[in-house]
Amino acid sequence: MQDLFQDYVSDLNKLREAFHSELTATAEELSKAMGNYARRSEAALASFMEKVSARGLELEAASEARLNQFRGIPRDGGLEDGHDGPATNAPTNVDRAKIAAAAERAVADGLLENDGDRRPHSGRTMTLVKSGPAA
Repeated sequence: MQDLFQDYVSDLNKLREAFHSELTATAEELSKAMGNYARRSEAALASFMEKVSARGLELEAASEARLNQFRGIPRDGGLEDGHDGPATNAPTNVDRAKIAAAAERAVADGLLENDGDRRPHSGRTMTLVKSGPAA
């Protein structure tokens, strides 16, 4: 009976050691996999942040160009047309001031609308008038 008990304890110790070595190997594999995942995640995040930054710059430039277009300012910001003197549809200073004021009101109204619409709208409607070239 003593021999049977010792064989049983010996088998249990062998089983425990086999289980421990298998558990250690699994833990090492998991650790390596987690390291690889962390490196790939960091690389993907860095790539994503670069793309977001580049897209943000593109959107900023596009919005600035669109605002300038709305204000009536040529794309390059100058008043001269490179081919033959002044631009043909260049707005006058008065027109630019009106357009700039209208744009600022539109932006402010848009910001307030997005901010919970705290200010009541006036009954006026905004009309943009495009004038012909100055004589």
